Amino acid sequence: MLVGDRTRELGVRALRRHFVSGRLSEAELGDRVELALRARKRQDLADAMEGLPPVWEDLPVGVHTAAHHVRRGVRRVGLFFRFVRVWFKVNLALVLAFGIALAVGAPVGRTLGAAAAAWVLASFGVWLVWRRATAPPAARVVARRK
Repeated sequence: MLVGDRTRELGVRALRRHFVSGRLSEAELGDRVELALRARKRQDLADAMEGLPPVWEDLPVGVHTAAHHVRRGVRRVGLFFRFVRVWFKVNLALVLAFGIALAVGAPVGRTLGAAAAAWVLASFGVWLVWRRATAPPAARVVARRK
């Protein structure tokens, strides 16, 4: 798997902490930092860290990233169920309106057509709101600028 600039920088920070802790000499630090900055794959970064114990300060970075993904997933699931609840309420209102229209003697064909058109518009509206609510933050900024 390829690594990005942030991962390389985290590796360099860990190497600096090892240097401050006395586990690396200046020459070793320079060599390992150069190797870490040139790393393209996780294995290259692991080679720069070879023989060094994991620094406890580095562990929360992965934990925080995982926690962010979990929070985002939980938020999306909660949002999904709110949208499903709204969706059912809209459908219930449309069915009730259709039933009331038929009960008061409205023509079946026109009433059915109007109910179908209202259902399509409501579905499209809920879908648009869902799409905007679940878009990544960068996509929201670009959408606002247009």
